[in-house]
Formats: sequence, C-alpha cells, structure tokens
Amino acid sequence: MKKAFLAILLALVLACLCIVQAEEFNGTTYNLSLSDMEVAQYINGTSFNITTNEKTDNISLLTPDGKKTVMNSSYSYWRGDNIYRIDFGKRVSGDLVYTVPHLGQQFILPLRDNGSVRVILPPGYTTGDRILGIARPDPDKVTIDKNQTVLTWIKPSGMVIEVGYYKASAPEALKRIFALLAIMAVILLLEYYASIRKLRTISRQAEKEA
Repeated sequence: MKKAFLAILLALVLACLCIVQAEEFNGTTYNLSLSDMEVAQYINGTSFNITTNEKTDNISLLTPDGKKTVMNSSYSYWRGDNIYRIDFGKRVSGDLVYTVPHLGQQFILPLRDNGSVRVILPPGYTTGDRILGIARPDPDKVTIDKNQTVLTWIKPSGMVIEVGYYKASAPEALKRIFALLAIMAVILLLEYYASIRKLRTISRQAEKEA
C-alpha cells in the first residue's frame, strides 16, 4: 500500500514538472503598450548583444529568483541599429529587460535569429481581422491572459514578424458604420428615384399644357 502511494506521488510530481517545463518560454517577449514596449530577452551565457532601432538606457537583468539588477553596457551605432554589448564575465541565466518607444497599432520585428518570439498586445486590443489587422506569419499559439492577447511563434519562418492590432470593440463599431452607410445609401437612392419621378411628372404636365 505504501509503495503504491509513493508511486502515485512520484507520478504526480513528474506530471507537475512536465507542465512547468511545457510552460517555460526561452525566447524574447515584447509586451506592447500604447506608448512603448518592454522587451524581455532570455539569456544563458557570459556575454550578449542587444540590437534595437530605438535607443534605450534602462537595461536590467531579471534572474530566475526574481532579482532585478541594472546593467552597464557598451554602446555603438551601426547602419541604423543601436547595439549594446553586455559582458558578465561569468555564466548567467535570466531575462535581459529593457524598454523602447513604440507608437501606433503596428508591430514590425525583423528576425535576426530563429529564436522563439512572444508578442503581448495592449489590454483590450486584438488581431485577426483582415480589414483591421492580422499577424504575419500566422502565430503558432494565440492565448488570452488578463484581457491581453498573447501571440507566440516557435522558431518563426521568414524575415519579419508583422502584427496589425486594434481595439477589440473595433469590428462591431465597423459593422455599425457599414450598416449606417448602407442605410444612407438606400435613403439617397430613394430620394434620387423620387426626384426622377417628380421631374418626369412635371415634364409630362408641361407637354400637355403645350
């Protein structure tokens, strides 16, 4: 009986470990807001380069135990890219976290390697409507977490990831606008035919009087 209990307990522990490992994401996460985006890049090594289109000065290391340390880095600029070089002098693991400006409702990411990518849209925003905005290429996984749409690519193909996003209420608002335009078009069409009939009546009366 005791051996059976231990076997069941061991199976439960292994199952929990498998779930935790399945939920781990060792890639780069882009958490978008309406004015900027926070980037969290997973690292495991001694030295790293961060390449951005916009300058940043708030690079920090977030370790697996939750500690956050501001990092010093060397900086260079080359052909439109801001390049930050960080050398720890020893092997470290965790997330390099930094923030860069980001405006608009379009996210474009040139792919510099084949690492996994996760994009978290601002709260209340979504994607997938071919008129309002879609994600290219198609993400491998789309989830909703606390009113935020999360798009995940595992080793994405192609040269760039592009996401057009919009307020979740936008499709319904667009339908209402189209419905209003259709009603206005019908009203104008009816007024046009009424005017034509009126002109024809006046023309016939004028011919009779002549």
